Parts: sequence; structure tokens; C-alpha cells
Amino acid sequence: MSTNIPSLSRPLVPAAATPAARPSLIRRIFGLLVQLQDRARERQHIAALDPRMLRDMGMTPDDVSRELGKLHWRR
Repeated sequence: MSTNIPSLSRPLVPAAATPAARPSLIRRIFGLLVQLQDRARERQHIAALDPRMLRDMGMTPDDVSRELGKLHWRR
């Protein structure tokens, strides 16, 4: 006679129902540094664009100067 016993090798709670593991402090700091570096790089690229390219993007020279005046941690 066979019985239906659930397999113990599978988790009882589906993976989607378990809370996501929070990244470690080092990973969060590293991620923040990468974001800051990306923002600085993007602002350098914007500064190098000519007025025609800025118009194509819908930006004015005032928009660019305002963006370049932001502190590196500001979006």
C-alpha cells in the first residue's frame, strides 16, 4: 500500500512567497558607488553634446547647465 507523502527535498513554501534576502552592506555601498559613477559619466556625456544633438534630445543649454550644476549624488 502506498501513501502520498510529500517529498522533503522540496521546500514547503514556494520560492515566490519567501522574502527576498537583503543585500549586504558592502553590496549596497558598492551599488551606490556604481550609481554615482554612472551619473557623473552621463553628465560628462551631456556636457560634450553639441546644440543640435541637445535639441534632438529635447534639452536646452539651460537644461544642461542646470544638470551639470547638480551635486553628484543628486538625480
